[in-house]
Amino acid sequence: MPFDPSKPANNSPASSAEMRDQLTSLNADIQQRTTLSDLSTAILGTSNNSNAVATLGMGADFTYNPSQMQDVINKLDELINSLRR
Repeated sequence: MPFDPSKPANNSPASSAEMRDQLTSLNADIQQRTTLSDLSTAILGTSNNSNAVATLGMGADFTYNPSQMQDVINKLDELINSLRR
């Protein structure tokens, strides 16, 4: 039985069989759409999104250094853009 969003009808008495059918249908639909293998594959690839972003390779200056701050801002922008792929 396919999922029927109109069931149970408003103000109708509760039927355990009808609810069981609805939940079973939803469960089957979810399992058909996404498998654990699909999720694992997707998760494993997410870290690769940032692999092209190199580290800054510098230490913090003990005083305010506008040039160094701009380098940090640029690197953060590069990382954000890389993660949006």
